[in-house]
Amino acid sequence: MKNKNLISLLMLLSVSSFLFLFKLGAMPLTDPDETFYAETAKEMLTANDWLTPKIFGEPQFEKPVFYYWTIMASYKFFGVNEFSARLPSALFGILGIIGIYTLGVMLSTPLGGLLSGLIACTSIYYLGLARGCVTDMVLTVFILFSLVFFLKGWSEKKRYYFLLSSASMALAVLTKGPIGLFLPGLILILFITLENKWKDIGRIPFLSGTAVFVVICLPWYLTMIDLHGKVFIGEFFGFHNVTRFLKPEHKIGSSPFFYFPIVLGGILPWTPFLLAGIWRSFFGKEPIIERSGRTLFTIWFLTVFLFFSFSSTKLLTYISPLFPVLAVITGIFWEKFITGKTGGSEEKAFIIPGLVLLVIASIPGFLVGRHIVLAKCPEALASVTLGSAILFSGILLALLFSIFGKRRLSFISLFLGVLVLSLPAFTYIMPIIGASESSAALAGTALRLSGPGEPIGGESDRRRGIAFYTGRVDVPDIHTYGGLIAFFPRKERVWGIVQKKHYEQLAGYMKGQYFEVISSSGKYVLVTNKPLLTSPEETSK
Repeated sequence: MKNKNLISLLMLLSVSSFLFLFKLGAMPLTDPDETFYAETAKEMLTANDWLTPKIFGEPQFEKPVFYYWTIMASYKFFGVNEFSARLPSALFGILGIIGIYTLGVMLSTPLGGLLSGLIACTSIYYLGLARGCVTDMVLTVFILFSLVFFLKGWSEKKRYYFLLSSASMALAVLTKGPIGLFLPGLILILFITLENKWKDIGRIPFLSGTAVFVVICLPWYLTMIDLHGKVFIGEFFGFHNVTRFLKPEHKIGSSPFFYFPIVLGGILPWTPFLLAGIWRSFFGKEPIIERSGRTLFTIWFLTVFLFFSFSSTKLLTYISPLFPVLAVITGIFWEKFITGKTGGSEEKAFIIPGLVLLVIASIPGFLVGRHIVLAKCPEALASVTLGSAILFSGILLALLFSIFGKRRLSFISLFLGVLVLSLPAFTYIMPIIGASESSAALAGTALRLSGPGEPIGGESDRRRGIAFYTGRVDVPDIHTYGGLIAFFPRKERVWGIVQKKHYEQLAGYMKGQYFEVISSSGKYVLVTNKPLLTSPEETSK
């Protein structure tokens, strides 16, 4: 059994390392989120300040410090670049796959854990999160391990597991604030209550667990209060943790159903089998997950899903802590299908229709994707077509193998379809598409053409990327119409990265004044207010 576990772990480490690290730095950092964290860590490192997050030369208290520490450490080893900025998320993504495997083994078998890990690292949402410079993967992993360690401590009656759970919660709080304690704490309280386990609560070492939690996360918060006082308390606790929950910060996410398509789409291409796994867990003749496991997963999913659904501010990445649950349910379903332990016919009744649905859905999916690519990045069409053909082949082979009873080969075919797709996706597709969502090209051109002291401004969503790629912290915010009008008519040369539609509006207003587009990328353009002595192409030579 130990050898099988070791082989499974090595397989998961190999697959997840490839998927999360291959061509990790090939795509420029996207605005506004990736560049926010990358630039903050860069400025902290430049100032040799490992305590106060800062951007544009000023303190900012949107998130605690742990994630910035990981990026700063990565910068120290590998330099300041895209690979280094994304590396912490990738490494935590790998660690999360091990956590998902462990959870799958606890609730099923080593094969169930292995399949759960493979499903997680080939699902769109988890894969994207592991390759992005954002805090959510790190938070997800700490919440996952806080629950896994607690459950192992509870079942095996070993004190150190509870202490590891406390440490994981503390690091979650250092990563994203009070939510790192609230979510796992509420999940565990509800689980103990519904399982009627309060009589055994004495086995939890509350005093030592609290001490571990306090020692890890409290010093930084006390230091911030000492250094910044009411400003830190008001901005971090008041605005970012209370106001953003009560009032929307973004235009998206007003619907209470915002996260439903994200859950279903995020687990692709495994979505039909997630739904089948849920059905088989709760309504099947022989449930594939025992009662306590169903209780845990129900509480875990609903706690995360409902909390962020009720939050006024919603983002795609917020519900990441519930994806380990989705992966394990799907993995256990496939494990029962492959081994036939619950008869197999009931699983087969879901597998074949699910694969047929994927085959059918892939055709309009490709056509819609093709239309989007032609509109935004036509140069990526060949790679997108190749990637679609690879994935379609994997789905079709999986269907054929299922029909002929080759159950393991069915899973392997679908898995390999995603794995092989990653080669053109990470080498060609994502760098091309990502460039249109990044300030890298325009900021690089502005830096190359601008003279000493010439301002480089940008609209709000692009300021962070401009700062990262130019090395300047004094990036004027010219997002508002008034800001644009005040910025460009200056006597000295200025450079601005603005949306095309805003340039066109401004050009109509500033008739008779020199105002020229130097280059464009996606929906943004680089504009200057003075003629160049040479063309940008000649300057680059």
